[in-house]
Amino acid sequence: MRIITHLDKSKLKNLVIALGNFDGVHIGHKRILCAAVKSAKRSGLTSAAMTFDPHPQQVVSPERGLRLLSTLREREDMISELGIDELLIVKFTEDVRKLSYDAFVKEYLIDKFGVRKVFVGFDYAFGKARAGNVSHLRELGRRFGFGVDVVRAVSLGGRVVKSERIREFLSEGKFGEAIKMLGHPYFISGKVVRGAGRGRRLGFPTANLAVGKNKLVPAQGVYAGIAYLKEKPHKCVVNIGLRPTFPGDGGAIEVHMMDFNGDVRGKIINVSLLKRLRDERQFADVLELKEQIKKDVKKAFRLIKI
Repeated sequence: MRIITHLDKSKLKNLVIALGNFDGVHIGHKRILCAAVKSAKRSGLTSAAMTFDPHPQQVVSPERGLRLLSTLREREDMISELGIDELLIVKFTEDVRKLSYDAFVKEYLIDKFGVRKVFVGFDYAFGKARAGNVSHLRELGRRFGFGVDVVRAVSLGGRVVKSERIREFLSEGKFGEAIKMLGHPYFISGKVVRGAGRGRRLGFPTANLAVGKNKLVPAQGVYAGIAYLKEKPHKCVVNIGLRPTFPGDGGAIEVHMMDFNGDVRGKIINVSLLKRLRDERQFADVLELKEQIKKDVKKAFRLIKI
Protein backbone atom coordinates (compact mmCIF):
# COMPACT_ATOMS: atom_id res chain seq x y z
CA MET A 1 0.00 0.00 0.00
CA ARG A 2 1.28 3.44 -0.90
CA ILE A 3 0.81 6.12 1.77
CA ILE A 4 0.34 9.61 0.37
CA THR A 5 0.58 12.71 2.54
CA HIS A 6 1.72 15.32 0.00
CA LEU A 7 -1.45 15.37 -2.05
CA ASP A 8 -0.49 18.35 -4.21
CA LYS A 9 2.62 16.52 -5.47
CA SER A 10 0.85 13.27 -6.35
CA LYS A 11 -0.85 12.55 -9.63
CA LEU A 12 -4.02 10.70 -8.70
CA LYS A 13 -6.85 9.61 -10.97
CA ASN A 14 -9.38 6.87 -11.51
CA LEU A 15 -9.74 6.13 -7.83
CA VAL A 16 -12.34 4.01 -6.11
CA ILE A 17 -12.18 5.58 -2.68
CA ALA A 18 -13.48 4.77 0.79
CA LEU A 19 -14.12 7.87 2.89
CA GLY A 20 -14.10 8.04 6.69
CA ASN A 21 -11.96 8.62 9.74
CA PHE A 22 -11.70 4.85 10.30
CA ASP A 23 -10.66 5.20 13.95
CA GLY A 24 -10.12 1.66 15.17
CA VAL A 25 -10.79 0.13 11.73
CA HIS A 26 -13.68 -1.83 13.23
CA ILE A 27 -15.87 -4.38 11.42
CA GLY A 28 -18.11 -1.65 10.01
CA HIS A 29 -15.12 0.19 8.58
CA LYS A 30 -13.80 -3.05 7.13
CA ARG A 31 -17.06 -3.58 5.24
CA ILE A 32 -16.63 -0.16 3.57
CA LEU A 33 -12.94 -0.62 2.81
CA CYS A 34 -13.35 -4.15 1.45
CA ALA A 35 -16.24 -3.04 -0.75
CA ALA A 36 -13.98 -0.39 -2.29
CA VAL A 37 -11.20 -2.93 -2.88
CA LYS A 38 -13.60 -5.38 -4.52
CA SER A 39 -15.12 -2.71 -6.76
CA ALA A 40 -11.71 -1.40 -7.86
CA LYS A 41 -10.47 -4.88 -8.76
CA ARG A 42 -13.62 -5.61 -10.71
CA SER A 43 -13.26 -2.35 -12.67
CA GLY A 44 -9.48 -2.42 -13.12
CA LEU A 45 -9.11 0.80 -11.12
CA THR A 46 -7.06 1.86 -8.08
CA SER A 47 -8.54 1.38 -4.61
CA ALA A 48 -7.92 4.09 -2.04
CA ALA A 49 -8.94 5.19 1.42
CA MET A 50 -8.90 8.71 2.78
CA THR A 51 -8.46 9.58 6.44
CA PHE A 52 -7.79 12.75 8.40
CA ASP A 53 -4.91 13.48 10.75
CA PRO A 54 -5.46 14.77 13.34
CA HIS A 55 -8.98 13.48 13.96
CA PRO A 56 -11.43 16.31 13.12
CA GLN A 57 -12.91 16.29 16.63
CA GLN A 58 -9.49 17.12 18.05
CA VAL A 59 -9.53 20.35 16.02
CA VAL A 60 -13.23 21.21 16.20
CA SER A 61 -13.80 20.33 19.88
CA PRO A 62 -10.41 20.00 21.64
CA GLU A 63 -12.11 20.52 25.01
CA ARG A 64 -13.70 17.08 24.70
CA GLY A 65 -10.30 15.43 25.03
CA LEU A 66 -11.09 12.74 22.47
CA ARG A 67 -9.08 9.55 22.95
CA LEU A 68 -8.49 7.49 19.82
CA LEU A 69 -8.89 3.76 19.30
CA SER A 70 -5.96 3.72 16.89
CA THR A 71 -2.88 5.77 16.24
CA LEU A 72 -2.22 6.84 12.67
CA ARG A 73 0.40 4.10 12.36
CA GLU A 74 -2.03 1.47 13.62
CA ARG A 75 -4.65 2.67 11.14
CA GLU A 76 -2.12 2.47 8.32
CA ASP A 77 -1.19 -1.10 9.19
CA MET A 78 -4.77 -2.32 9.53
CA ILE A 79 -5.97 -0.67 6.33
CA SER A 80 -3.00 -2.06 4.43
CA GLU A 81 -3.97 -5.60 5.48
CA LEU A 82 -7.33 -5.17 3.72
CA GLY A 83 -5.73 -4.75 0.30
CA ILE A 84 -6.17 -1.00 -0.25
CA ASP A 85 -3.75 0.29 -2.90
CA GLU A 86 -3.36 3.87 -1.64
CA LEU A 87 -3.99 5.57 1.68
CA LEU A 88 -4.52 9.32 1.38
CA ILE A 89 -3.84 11.20 4.61
CA VAL A 90 -5.38 14.68 4.65
CA LYS A 91 -4.09 17.05 7.30
CA PHE A 92 -7.17 18.42 9.07
CA THR A 93 -6.56 22.14 9.46
CA GLU A 94 -8.78 25.15 10.12
CA ASP A 95 -8.88 25.73 6.35
CA VAL A 96 -10.17 22.21 5.75
CA ARG A 97 -12.64 22.62 8.61
CA LYS A 98 -14.15 25.70 6.92
CA LEU A 99 -14.75 24.03 3.54
CA SER A 100 -18.41 23.59 2.68
CA TYR A 101 -19.37 20.05 1.71
CA ASP A 102 -19.58 20.87 -2.01
CA ALA A 103 -16.26 22.75 -1.92
CA PHE A 104 -14.66 19.76 -0.20
CA VAL A 105 -15.87 17.41 -2.92
CA LYS A 106 -14.67 19.72 -5.69
CA GLU A 107 -11.25 20.44 -4.16
CA TYR A 108 -10.41 16.95 -2.95
CA LEU A 109 -12.47 14.26 -4.63
CA ILE A 110 -12.45 15.86 -8.08
CA ASP A 111 -9.38 18.10 -8.38
CA LYS A 112 -6.91 16.16 -6.20
CA PHE A 113 -8.17 12.56 -6.33
CA GLY A 114 -9.93 12.19 -9.67
CA VAL A 115 -12.45 9.79 -8.15
CA ARG A 116 -14.60 7.44 -10.19
CA LYS A 117 -16.52 5.90 -7.32
CA VAL A 118 -16.96 6.62 -3.62
CA PHE A 119 -17.82 4.26 -0.77
CA VAL A 120 -19.12 5.62 2.53
CA GLY A 121 -20.97 4.42 5.61
CA PHE A 122 -24.69 4.95 6.12
CA ASP A 123 -24.15 7.91 8.48
CA TYR A 124 -21.32 9.64 6.62
CA ALA A 125 -21.21 13.42 7.18
CA PHE A 126 -18.70 15.86 5.74
CA GLY A 127 -17.90 19.49 5.12
CA LYS A 128 -18.20 22.51 7.42
CA ALA A 129 -20.20 21.66 10.57
CA ARG A 130 -20.76 18.20 9.05
CA ALA A 131 -23.55 19.70 6.96
CA GLY A 132 -23.14 17.27 4.06
CA ASN A 133 -24.74 13.83 4.16
CA VAL A 134 -25.09 10.84 1.83
CA SER A 135 -27.93 12.51 -0.09
CA HIS A 136 -25.72 15.52 -0.78
CA LEU A 137 -22.88 13.22 -1.81
CA ARG A 138 -25.11 11.39 -4.30
CA GLU A 139 -26.26 14.71 -5.73
CA LEU A 140 -22.65 15.85 -6.15
CA GLY A 141 -21.78 12.50 -7.71
CA ARG A 142 -24.39 13.08 -10.39
CA ARG A 143 -23.06 16.60 -10.97
CA PHE A 144 -19.39 15.62 -11.22
CA GLY A 145 -19.75 12.16 -12.69
CA PHE A 146 -18.74 9.74 -9.95
CA GLY A 147 -20.68 6.88 -8.42
CA VAL A 148 -21.64 6.65 -4.76
CA ASP A 149 -22.20 3.44 -2.81
CA VAL A 150 -23.57 3.72 0.71
CA VAL A 151 -22.62 0.67 2.77
CA ARG A 152 -25.21 -0.54 5.26
CA ALA A 153 -24.56 -0.52 8.99
CA VAL A 154 -23.14 -3.50 10.82
CA SER A 155 -24.92 -4.46 14.05
CA LEU A 156 -23.99 -6.78 16.92
CA GLY A 157 -26.45 -7.64 19.65
CA GLY A 158 -28.90 -5.10 18.28
CA ARG A 159 -26.36 -2.27 18.45
CA VAL A 160 -24.82 -0.52 15.47
CA VAL A 161 -21.03 -0.82 15.42
CA LYS A 162 -19.51 2.64 15.85
CA SER A 163 -16.17 3.93 17.10
CA GLU A 164 -17.91 5.96 19.80
CA ARG A 165 -19.62 2.87 21.19
CA ILE A 166 -16.35 0.92 21.23
CA ARG A 167 -14.70 3.74 23.18
CA GLU A 168 -17.50 3.50 25.73
CA PHE A 169 -17.12 -0.27 26.05
CA LEU A 170 -13.36 -0.03 26.57
CA SER A 171 -13.72 2.72 29.16
CA GLU A 172 -16.42 0.79 31.04
CA GLY A 173 -14.43 -2.45 31.17
CA LYS A 174 -16.68 -4.21 28.64
CA PHE A 175 -13.64 -5.44 26.79
CA GLY A 176 -15.24 -8.50 25.19
CA GLU A 177 -17.98 -6.41 23.58
CA ALA A 178 -15.37 -3.93 22.29
CA ILE A 179 -13.23 -6.67 20.75
CA LYS A 180 -16.23 -8.19 18.94
CA MET A 181 -17.01 -4.82 17.36
CA LEU A 182 -13.39 -4.17 16.46
CA GLY A 183 -12.92 -7.61 14.93
CA HIS A 184 -9.29 -7.67 16.10
CA PRO A 185 -7.26 -7.23 19.32
CA TYR A 186 -6.95 -3.84 20.91
CA PHE A 187 -3.53 -2.36 20.24
CA ILE A 188 -1.46 -0.24 22.56
CA SER A 189 2.17 0.70 22.14
CA GLY A 190 4.65 2.82 23.96
CA LYS A 191 8.19 3.49 25.00
CA VAL A 192 9.46 1.64 28.08
CA VAL A 193 10.15 4.07 30.92
CA ARG A 194 11.67 3.63 34.35
CA GLY A 195 9.35 2.09 36.95
CA ALA A 196 9.53 1.37 40.67
CA GLY A 197 10.97 -2.11 40.09
CA ARG A 198 8.27 -3.79 42.19
CA GLY A 199 7.47 -6.39 39.52
CA ARG A 200 11.04 -7.64 39.43
CA ARG A 201 11.16 -7.90 43.22
CA LEU A 202 7.94 -9.95 43.09
CA GLY A 203 9.49 -12.30 40.55
CA PHE A 204 7.49 -10.92 37.62
CA PRO A 205 9.55 -8.17 35.93
CA THR A 206 7.47 -5.65 34.03
CA ALA A 207 8.02 -3.00 31.39
CA ASN A 208 6.24 0.28 32.11
CA LEU A 209 4.81 1.77 28.93
CA ALA A 210 4.42 5.48 28.23
CA VAL A 211 1.48 5.60 25.81
CA GLY A 212 0.65 8.59 23.59
CA LYS A 213 -1.64 11.15 25.25
CA ASN A 214 -4.33 10.84 22.55
CA LYS A 215 -4.60 7.05 22.75
CA LEU A 216 -7.54 5.56 24.62
CA VAL A 217 -6.29 3.32 27.43
CA PRO A 218 -8.82 0.63 28.43
CA ALA A 219 -10.39 0.48 31.87
CA GLN A 220 -8.24 -0.48 34.83
CA GLY A 221 -7.69 -4.20 35.09
CA VAL A 222 -5.51 -7.14 34.15
CA TYR A 223 -5.33 -8.24 30.52
CA ALA A 224 -3.84 -11.12 28.54
CA GLY A 225 -2.13 -10.37 25.27
CA ILE A 226 0.89 -10.58 23.02
CA ALA A 227 3.78 -8.13 23.28
CA TYR A 228 5.94 -7.51 20.21
CA LEU A 229 9.52 -6.49 20.82
CA LYS A 230 11.36 -5.92 17.55
CA GLU A 231 8.48 -7.84 15.92
CA LYS A 232 9.14 -10.95 18.02
CA PRO A 233 5.97 -12.07 19.88
CA HIS A 234 5.90 -12.78 23.60
CA LYS A 235 2.90 -13.92 25.63
CA CYS A 236 2.18 -11.30 28.25
CA VAL A 237 0.02 -10.12 31.11
CA VAL A 238 -0.73 -6.41 31.26
CA ASN A 239 -1.82 -4.51 34.35
CA ILE A 240 -3.51 -1.17 33.71
CA GLY A 241 -4.31 0.89 36.76
CA LEU A 242 -3.29 2.52 40.02
CA ARG A 243 -1.63 -0.45 41.79
CA PRO A 244 -3.77 -0.01 44.95
CA THR A 245 -1.70 -2.50 46.96
CA PHE A 246 1.08 0.11 46.86
CA PRO A 247 -0.59 3.47 47.63
CA GLY A 248 1.18 6.45 46.16
CA ASP A 249 2.77 4.61 43.23
CA GLY A 250 0.36 6.24 40.76
CA GLY A 251 -1.06 4.88 37.52
CA ALA A 252 0.85 2.70 35.10
CA ILE A 253 0.64 0.28 32.19
CA GLU A 254 2.83 -2.65 33.18
CA VAL A 255 3.68 -5.45 30.75
CA HIS A 256 5.05 -8.77 31.98
CA MET A 257 6.45 -10.85 29.11
CA MET A 258 6.46 -14.49 30.17
CA ASP A 259 9.51 -15.68 28.24
CA PHE A 260 11.66 -12.56 28.40
CA ASN A 261 13.80 -11.04 31.13
CA GLY A 262 16.14 -8.63 29.32
CA ASP A 263 16.63 -4.88 29.58
CA VAL A 264 13.98 -3.10 27.50
CA ARG A 265 14.23 0.42 28.90
CA GLY A 266 13.87 2.98 26.13
CA LYS A 267 12.59 0.44 23.62
CA ILE A 268 9.20 0.44 21.91
CA ILE A 269 6.80 -2.39 22.72
CA ASN A 270 3.63 -3.03 20.73
CA VAL A 271 0.94 -4.95 22.61
CA SER A 272 -2.15 -6.73 21.29
CA LEU A 273 -4.66 -7.02 24.12
CA LEU A 274 -6.80 -10.14 23.68
CA LYS A 275 -8.82 -10.62 26.85
CA ARG A 276 -9.61 -8.87 30.11
CA LEU A 277 -8.85 -11.29 32.94
CA ARG A 278 -10.12 -9.37 35.97
CA ASP A 279 -10.56 -6.02 37.68
CA GLU A 280 -7.65 -4.41 39.42
CA ARG A 281 -8.01 -4.75 43.20
CA GLN A 282 -6.16 -4.15 46.42
CA PHE A 283 -4.57 -7.14 48.15
CA ALA A 284 -3.98 -7.63 51.87
CA ASP A 285 -0.25 -8.04 51.43
CA VAL A 286 2.50 -8.73 48.92
CA LEU A 287 2.21 -12.52 49.27
CA GLU A 288 -1.48 -12.45 48.33
CA LEU A 289 -0.67 -10.23 45.35
CA LYS A 290 2.11 -12.57 44.25
CA GLU A 291 -0.20 -15.59 44.36
CA GLN A 292 -2.78 -13.77 42.25
CA ILE A 293 -0.16 -12.76 39.68
CA LYS A 294 0.85 -16.42 39.40
CA LYS A 295 -2.77 -17.30 38.65
CA ASP A 296 -3.05 -14.48 36.10
CA VAL A 297 0.10 -15.60 34.30
CA LYS A 298 -1.00 -19.23 34.25
CA LYS A 299 -4.43 -18.32 32.87
CA ALA A 300 -3.01 -16.00 30.24
CA PHE A 301 -0.46 -18.62 29.16
CA ARG A 302 -3.29 -21.11 28.49
CA LEU A 303 -5.43 -18.58 26.65
CA ILE A 304 -2.83 -17.11 24.31
CA LYS A 305 -1.84 -18.89 21.14
CA ILE A 306 1.24 -17.81 19.19
